[in-house]
Amino acid sequence: MESIRNINAIARRELGLYFNSPIAYIAVTVFLSICGVYLFVIYPFFEGNQATIRPLIEQMPLFFILYAPAITMRLISEEKRSGTVELLATWPVTDTQIIVGKYFGALGLLVVTLGLSLIFPLIVSSLGELDMGLVIGCYTGLFLVGAAYMAMGLLTSTWTQNQIVAFILAVLLCTFFYGVDALVAEVWSSARDAFAFLSFKVHFANIARGVIDTRDVIFYLTVIGGSLAAATLSLQARNWK
Repeated sequence: MESIRNINAIARRELGLYFNSPIAYIAVTVFLSICGVYLFVIYPFFEGNQATIRPLIEQMPLFFILYAPAITMRLISEEKRSGTVELLATWPVTDTQIIVGKYFGALGLLVVTLGLSLIFPLIVSSLGELDMGLVIGCYTGLFLVGAAYMAMGLLTSTWTQNQIVAFILAVLLCTFFYGVDALVAEVWSSARDAFAFLSFKVHFANIARGVIDTRDVIFYLTVIGGSLAAATLSLQARNWK
């Protein structure tokens, strides 16, 4: 129970820091603006004569590649830059609780963002009949993809005290896992299917069809767990010096 209270306190602190500064408002506004522009301006939505949110849903994991690192880049790197990371050792919390608490704080902002983005399915549903079952499946997939990106962004934030470097590393890592099968196929076409198992895009496409396969869910949970475990080890490395 003590560990849960510690994690909850850290998560609430991190989420509060987001909304007590312009970070959350700017990030969420920019993200939603990009989504709106894509759906109603870039994609010929009104020319299709079909009430569908799928074109936007398919692109949102790509938008998350920039959004998630922007949210997570400061989580540990800022602590290192300011020197407050040393104070963490004096807190009555473990490194695991710090990592999980900060992760849940960032995850809270992701949930808020996805909640606000529901304005787009609502707009589309007002224009025609929308398959809400498909929307639920798609948003489940979006949450899992975003959560995995957040975990990897937190991991890169433990590697450096420079937020920009943490952001760039996270973007590269997220990009790699999003389309690893396509990247490998460029140099080794016969290995594409083998590497498809590691592709976020492939697993998301399965969920976005409205069928939630436990294998896809387990894949994302494994990535999240592995990233958080690696982040904890990276944070603990400060004690090895």
